Amino acid sequence: MSDTKDVPSALMRQTLLDRELVRSADVEHGPVRLLPWLDVVVLGGSTVVDGGRTTLLPVVDELRSLLGSRRMLILTGAGVRARHALGVGLDLGLPTGALAGLAATEAEQNGHLVAALLASEGVSYLPHGAVAGQLAVHLAAAPAVVSNGYPPYGVHEFTSSNTKLPVHRTDAGALLLADALGARSVTYVRGADALARFAGAERVSAKELRTTDADLPLDRVVGELLERAKHVREVRVVDGTTTGQIGRAMAGEPAGVVVHA
Repeated sequence: MSDTKDVPSALMRQTLLDRELVRSADVEHGPVRLLPWLDVVVLGGSTVVDGGRTTLLPVVDELRSLLGSRRMLILTGAGVRARHALGVGLDLGLPTGALAGLAATEAEQNGHLVAALLASEGVSYLPHGAVAGQLAVHLAAAPAVVSNGYPPYGVHEFTSSNTKLPVHRTDAGALLLADALGARSVTYVRGADALARFAGAERVSAKELRTTDADLPLDRVVGELLERAKHVREVRVVDGTTTGQIGRAMAGEPAGVVVHA
């Protein structure tokens, strides 16, 4: 009978609650970028998709023009329909997890709309499960994939002491996914009016975003997540109604507002 052997590991006989041990392991090896060439584009539901033909089609045309040089994950947010659904859900007393599922469904519908507009280029819609496990093979066959930006927490969405509304919505879900995949860039596409709320600033820190009381076109929780992110250290918020903004943001050129960690 062969002798048993231990598998060498710093964590072999230690508890994962030992923060010093976990921190040292993280520093020594560091996270791996799974898809370092990926560009994540987030289309606002109420500011872009709900604008219909006059707002959405020019954005789709610009994305189409970038398909030959970029491999993209296009994520969609929920629009005014989700706000109506959330309002009814709150009136019925539904818990946070159920409300998150309702809003995610509306974001998914917007995703199907965008995928349909890009179908002639081989772009299709993928649900969360396929994005998590099969994104690489789909992007090997097509230049872009569309999904919805809501994180797949569903009924497990975090609760908040301030509100029953889900804290992690499209903006947060897109950043979480981009950081997990090690994406090269994250670009949030909004309307001109929404971008004007940054009051002319070109750069905003994550701390400013997290602590401000101003009505900004980016969820405050993004600032908190950005400070802890491993790969994504900055995101860009651009005006989708100005042609060229999305492409310049992906290329790292001056465009929109940079939110940095």
